[in-house]
Amino acid sequence: MKHKILFILPRLAGLTLLIGLASLVLFLLFKLLLLAIGISVLVLIAGKIISKARQKWAEGNGLEWSGNPYFTELQHNGSLQPITHHKRQGTPAIIPIH
Repeated sequence: MKHKILFILPRLAGLTLLIGLASLVLFLLFKLLLLAIGISVLVLIAGKIISKARQKWAEGNGLEWSGNPYFTELQHNGSLQPITHHKRQGTPAIIPIH
């Protein structure tokens, strides 16, 4: 009986160590996931606060806020002005591909 305990004891200690390390790794992954979720929620809330502040600023200056980043703010006459980096010249040409 004494020999069985001496045979099992090192294996039991090794198994306990492996289970402890595995639980530590899982705990750290869970904490990192919670941290990532917390940071993303804070960024989302900050974005909403900034967006509302920009909207209030635009309305305070006599402009309407469109909320669309691809359009500039509405001008005083209420028409959208798209942001373009180049001007179009005439009608587009149709080029046949063979």
